[in-house]
Amino acid sequence: MLNLIRADFYKAIHGKVLKVCFLMMTGWIFLCAYAQKATIGMREYLVDTEVSVNYWDSFFNYYPVVFPLIIFCSYYFSNDFRQGTIKHFIEKGLSRWSYFFSKLVIGWIVSFFFLVSAFLIGLLCNKIFFGVSGLSFTDISNIVSYIFCEALYHMAVSTLAISLVFLIRNSAFSMAVNALLIFFGYLVLHGLESILGLGYNITIFWAISNINKTRIDMAVQWLPTALIIFFAYIIIFGGVIGTIFKKRDIT
Repeated sequence: MLNLIRADFYKAIHGKVLKVCFLMMTGWIFLCAYAQKATIGMREYLVDTEVSVNYWDSFFNYYPVVFPLIIFCSYYFSNDFRQGTIKHFIEKGLSRWSYFFSKLVIGWIVSFFFLVSAFLIGLLCNKIFFGVSGLSFTDISNIVSYIFCEALYHMAVSTLAISLVFLIRNSAFSMAVNALLIFFGYLVLHGLESILGLGYNITIFWAISNINKTRIDMAVQWLPTALIIFFAYIIIFGGVIGTIFKKRDIT
C-alpha cells in the first residue's frame, strides 16, 4: 500500500489536474479578496487589523478550496476506473481495502496542501488588498487552530468526494453529485431534522457548511467538532462505500 501511495503522490503532483485545480484556487482567492476589498473599503471606520480579521472570517465563505478539491478528487480518482488499471492492482495481490484507503490518504494530503497553500495565498492578498503584513492580526495559536480545524473539514470533504467516486465510478457524474452536495446538502439535512422532528441539530456535523462558520479567533472551540466530523466521515462514508467496493465487480 505504501508503494501505491508513493506512486499516486508522484503522479498527482506531476499531473495536469492538480496544477489546473491549484491555479483555479489561486485565481478564486484573488478574485474574492478583490471583491471583499471593494465591499470593506466602503467602511472607512474600520482600522487595518479589523479589516484583516473580517477578511479571514469570511475567507472560506465562497469555498475557494472546496470546489477545486472536489474537481481534483472527482477527476483524478476516477482515472483507474476509466482506464481499467484498477483491475491490474487487485490482480497483483493488493487488497481492495488497501487500495481504497491509499486513495483516501492521497486525498487528505492534497486537501492539506491546498488548505495551507490557500492560507499563504490569503496572506499575500491580505498585504496586497488590505495592507496588513504577516500574522499581526491575531495570535499564532489562533492561526494554528484555524488551519488545523479547516484542514480537518476539507479532509472530511475529500473523504466524501472520493467515496462517491468509488460508488459512481464516473468523473463527470461524481463531480456533479459532489457539487450538488455543496449547495444542497445542508438543506437536505435541515429538512430531515424538520420531517423527523429531531431535537438535535445534525447539520452541525455537515463538514461543508462548517467550513464557512469557523472564525479565526474561535477556531480552538471548534476543534473537537472538526475531529469528530473527520473520523465520522471516515467511518460512515469510507466504511460503508469501502465495504460496497470490496464486494462489487471491478471489471
